[in-house]
Amino acid sequence: MTQDTLLRRRKADNAPSQEEPTATAQDTDRRSTLPPHHTLTSLSLSHVQFVPDSILTELLAYVTLSPLAIFCGYIAVAVNDRDLKPLVMLAGQVLSEALNAIMKRVIKQARPTAYIGDGYGMPSSHSQFMTYFATYSMLLLYRRDVAMDDIIPPVVSAIVIIWSALVIYSRVHLYYHTWQQVVAGTLCGIAFALGYYYVVYNILRPSGIFEWIVDQPLAKQFHVRDTDAIPDLAKFEWEMWQQFKNVHVKTE
Repeated sequence: MTQDTLLRRRKADNAPSQEEPTATAQDTDRRSTLPPHHTLTSLSLSHVQFVPDSILTELLAYVTLSPLAIFCGYIAVAVNDRDLKPLVMLAGQVLSEALNAIMKRVIKQARPTAYIGDGYGMPSSHSQFMTYFATYSMLLLYRRDVAMDDIIPPVVSAIVIIWSALVIYSRVHLYYHTWQQVVAGTLCGIAFALGYYYVVYNILRPSGIFEWIVDQPLAKQFHVRDTDAIPDLAKFEWEMWQQFKNVHVKTE
């Protein structure tokens, strides 16, 4: 192989290919306006850092995002059902998170690691979120018979308890919190759910404020309802569906 042939091949290898076009002046200008990497941050609400050392750790990284999924579920149920009961529960969830943010800024206890998680760690907001959700859900389940049998309340209660425990453990396993911080968050979530439930059903509901809300023109326009007085909502809606189906079949 001659020297001229080697030179031609080197030039061909160094030349830009058609599949990978060279950067234009516009691309260069755009890149020059990007901030340096050390000034960027991530949205911690949906960003989880973990050591990929086992399948369990990776699974817990998904589990720890549960509060975000639950909050999306709140919104979906509220928009679809337009019922005050889930809206009231959502309002309590938001108030619990606000209280947690205040407590973190007052206590100012750092997280176990300086490079995982933003802000303070005491009490754990994930633990408080999940235990409020679990406690308030169980209070609604056992407040009155919500099913034709005794299976649904204990089954649902077991699910939310196990779910909450997994999220709480994930915060320690992933080094976002210490055990003291998740225990504090757990106690705060339970206590707030009990207190909020008491206020809703012993002060607000007897005052008639929810009846006043559903009677407002805006609430009527969006068909907002309050089904709390219905003992078995699933059975009630099923019976309404049966009546509608029978009438619809007869008219055809």
